[in-house]
Amino acid sequence: MGQTQTPNIRRDGWTPERQLRFLDALASTRNIARAAAAAGMSRESAYRLRYRREGALFGLLWDRILAPQLAAGEVHDRPLTNGQLLRLLGTHYRRERGDFSNIGSPRPRSYES
Repeated sequence: MGQTQTPNIRRDGWTPERQLRFLDALASTRNIARAAAAAGMSRESAYRLRYRREGALFGLLWDRILAPQLAAGEVHDRPLTNGQLLRLLGTHYRRERGDFSNIGSPRPRSYES
């Protein structure tokens, strides 16, 4: 009469141990199919778990592992100062004119009377 249903939990699916095995293999191989095989699961089931609500943390860690690793200085993470911007533009225009010998050096001042 007052029976409550307990959710069916698959014991042969994506257990926390299998998820960790997958993520560890993904970090070393960067290959979804190989990582799924290392966890004893299919590539398709890994994608299904990734997009399910229960797999939100799994999907987040997956994205974090495959995110591009940028080298230091590769991306401007702060605004350029006026001096940096002017130097960058000067370098660009010297390259456009083919004046490669003076790239990065201060421009000589011309004194016109």
